[in-house]
Amino acid sequence: MNYCSKTILLGRASIGLLAAAIIGLSASSASAQETTKMGGIMSMTGGGAAIGTTAEAGWRLAVEEINAAGGILGKKVELVMADTQTDPTHAVSEARRLLENQGIKLLVGPATSQEAVPIIGVAKEKKVAQVSTAASTAITPEVGPYHFSDSVTGLNQMKPNIDYAIDVLKLTKLALISDNGGMSKAAVAEIIDYMKTRGVTPVIVQEFPFKTGDMTPQLFSMRSAGAQAILFINSLGDDTRKLLENRADIGWNVPVLASQTTTNYAVGIAKSLGKEAFNGVMSTQFVGMTYCPGEAVGSSSFAKFAERAKKSVKDLDRMGGAPSLTPYYIQPLILAAAANGAGTLEGPAIADWLEKNAGKVATVIGPLEASKTNHFLPAPAAIKVVKNAFQLREDGLVERADCAK
Repeated sequence: MNYCSKTILLGRASIGLLAAAIIGLSASSASAQETTKMGGIMSMTGGGAAIGTTAEAGWRLAVEEINAAGGILGKKVELVMADTQTDPTHAVSEARRLLENQGIKLLVGPATSQEAVPIIGVAKEKKVAQVSTAASTAITPEVGPYHFSDSVTGLNQMKPNIDYAIDVLKLTKLALISDNGGMSKAAVAEIIDYMKTRGVTPVIVQEFPFKTGDMTPQLFSMRSAGAQAILFINSLGDDTRKLLENRADIGWNVPVLASQTTTNYAVGIAKSLGKEAFNGVMSTQFVGMTYCPGEAVGSSSFAKFAERAKKSVKDLDRMGGAPSLTPYYIQPLILAAAANGAGTLEGPAIADWLEKNAGKVATVIGPLEASKTNHFLPAPAAIKVVKNAFQLREDGLVERADCAK
């Protein structure tokens, strides 16, 4: 074969390879267009790593459910994970990677307000709709026009506890303790203002850092101040464990009225500390996840979700049971309902639809509501005081404290 023939053959081979490459790229592009990418950004490592494992499990259950129902705008959803490393600076880098390099169209997470605030800025810039559990009242619709929270604000989590302490327990000397996270710190002043409307002020206000190793100094201070009960607001299950452990260490069996974090992680905490650690402990929970004696077992939407989670999620009890997954599980479902309702993946349109139609979105937690001035989705009627949060009924529900006798 002469040089010219070889050149022709090589040229033909090159053309063939190029054509194959183009076909491959086209197929890859078509494949990418067949899915809608949803970013999941959370602390997978660092101090909040336990939350990350729980969140991812909840998100994947939701994505499976969305895809089984036809996806979003007719396309399957692909979950793409990112790790904040419990570091707001790294969280921003990961958010940009998702939104600029990975082609994310919708975003769920993170958990804490201090991580959420900078991420919300990136999502706002890219006009991407986002649902997180951030509960700081500083995150207004002006700050995050396309951001919504499926958490109850710190104040609204504690209002039922304050009312219960005053109206049912007949206690007025209440201590207030919170972690140093954005949600809790922002809520403290509002909680104190609400207490004043009920005719009481805290006998003492205390604070502790995330994942503290010792809460006895704060407990001793509250006991010395004559507290009849503790109002406890926090974001990490580890901090609930530490407060209850240290309360037992100093032998102070004071009543504790806690936020939803305590409810969500009660099952796992009771396994490590024992059920007696919850003596005198009440907390708040979404009404859809509660029951009163005599109500049918297994009939609620949450009960059906809990049964599915039990079959699908490894180490569910260690995570805290189905309640610990719930705040994350409902986030993709809310975005899917809003995107399908709006008929687009564009953040402004999704936000507008939710502001007008949040009440139409059915969730396992109870009613939602939103407006142009409020992007905290749970309606006030969605939160109740519960007791024995570690003792779930066979269908995963926890008993309300306000049930008629």
